[in-house]
Amino acid sequence: MRKIAVVFMGIVIMMVASVTFAYPAHLNDDPNYILCDGHMGGAYYVDRSSLVVEQYKPPVYIIAVNVVSVPDVDNGKTKISNVKTYHFMYRYDQRNMYVPMDDPNSDLDWRYLNPNGTYAETGVAMPAGEIAFYLAYNIRFYAEKGDFKDSFYDRI
Repeated sequence: MRKIAVVFMGIVIMMVASVTFAYPAHLNDDPNYILCDGHMGGAYYVDRSSLVVEQYKPPVYIIAVNVVSVPDVDNGKTKISNVKTYHFMYRYDQRNMYVPMDDPNSDLDWRYLNPNGTYAETGVAMPAGEIAFYLAYNIRFYAEKGDFKDSFYDRI
């Protein structure tokens, strides 16, 4: 029984290690492309060189950045399949991050990204927004509140 438990633990450790290394921290080792999220084999990278501060009126900041998607990166693929520009509004005094509303029928211009929200609510946007703010100001926005650990910032 003990041998089975040891073998099982070894398999679990190998699976966790393979997931950890499935998504390269930088696309093609280019430090301009920073991993912001990996999901179901695909990865999303913030393009550092695309960052634009659109509004600087403390405590309100608006930043735009391109995020590229790479399908099957866990299988060694590196071809960019899509580029999307994300816009983020930050209320630094409240520590709230927002993205533009997708719904044209909404009365609101911006949608709040809850740092404790589900992946369905925050998706790629929240880690991309965290990276964008850190790149622009060298300040962690949500940090631990959004479950961003030191290792997240180390790749930036």
